Amino acid sequence: MPAPEKEYFTLTEIIDRWARSKVDQTTFLDYARRDLLIYSVYLREIGSHKREIIEPNGAIRTTTVSAVQFVAPGFTYQPIRYLKANDARRILEAKEGEQIAISVLYTSAERNKESGAGYAQPLYFEPKDLLITKSERDRFEKQHRLSIGSRSEACWKWLTDASNQKALTLIGSAIAAVGITLWQLYVRFLS
Repeated sequence: MPAPEKEYFTLTEIIDRWARSKVDQTTFLDYARRDLLIYSVYLREIGSHKREIIEPNGAIRTTTVSAVQFVAPGFTYQPIRYLKANDARRILEAKEGEQIAISVLYTSAERNKESGAGYAQPLYFEPKDLLITKSERDRFEKQHRLSIGSRSEACWKWLTDASNQKALTLIGSAIAAVGITLWQLYVRFLS
């Protein structure tokens, strides 16, 4: 039994998967500009923690972060947050070393007012932080009929697609009719 597939992917992983469709970083920028693909980010929620950094002079600097969280009974933290298309575009346009401030993220792919959460202190992201969820990847591949994987995988996908069954039935019937005709000619004239 194969391992379960993860729920989100980096843009590099998606580029590798969609290589046959010639998708690259520039294509992702165009998709963000036209709001064709819904981008997301992973928000860490590690609560209270401590971080130690060794300074160039050898001194150890310790930063302690204390977090207080009030949650309703039954609350489940959702680490995947969705971006508006313009925010994804801004992040994709960032140059090396630039981080883009985002002050609103969404808990659902619909990115509506009810699922939005604003941050007084904006969160900063760069292109490597962008993700595509499994459900968004699958929706996009189906809607735009992307070629993925090897030619044999694409062929098998086409053969097993229910919308192609009528054409396959006609092709199969034609091959069978030609085969039967050739067999009859063989039996009649060559045997």
